[in-house]
Amino acid sequence: MALRPLADVSPGDWFLDRGDQRTRARLGPSGFEAYVRVLHGDEPQPHQGDLSRIDGHLDDPLLAALCDVLSRHTTTPHDCYFGLWDGYGAIQGGEAVGFLTTFAVAPPWLIRVFGREKPRPLPPPAFPPEVMNGPRLHAGHDHLLFAGPLSQAGQWGAANYAVDLPRGGINSPNLMWPADRSWFVTTNIDSAWTGVGGSARLIADILADGRLEAVRTTYTDNQPEYL
Repeated sequence: MALRPLADVSPGDWFLDRGDQRTRARLGPSGFEAYVRVLHGDEPQPHQGDLSRIDGHLDDPLLAALCDVLSRHTTTPHDCYFGLWDGYGAIQGGEAVGFLTTFAVAPPWLIRVFGREKPRPLPPPAFPPEVMNGPRLHAGHDHLLFAGPLSQAGQWGAANYAVDLPRGGINSPNLMWPADRSWFVTTNIDSAWTGVGGSARLIADILADGRLEAVRTTYTDNQPEYL
């Protein structure tokens, strides 16, 4: 089961005037009882011995852990909204991602031996034209909007690059909130942490969860990008 793309982005209108744009891009809308920053996982740096936190993305274990906690603090876990920044290269088609089909075809030497090499078809966009050309939720960045259960967070239903080559590399949700608006999650594309606003009980549960590395914050703090 995958999330369903929405042609109507008005479910996001409620938070667009809550808080200044810079803070909203990192912590979501103002007005929640408490806020926390969930730190992203580490990734090795090329040609370096150190690690750096991943910018703009919650890896699968962290996303699953966070959603597990979030699900206990909403009356509508089966009715949630998810925003995906439309600037990720992985959702595009054509020449922009054509190289990714290289590993889905027979190697050139095998084609030369057994037959004439055929032009490789360009991969399609991740989503149908009505989605790719549809409306955007303008929340700091432009987002495609999806709906579905919280348990399907990040399951975008994207088309394969080619036969037997699933489309990888699509980001975790940049925005998440339930229909009852009991919390809001923001993963800014330039930040190494994810902001969560909600009830004091939700924030306490996130801070107490050993699967998550989190730091309590307030909406008026000068929010750092990386820690």
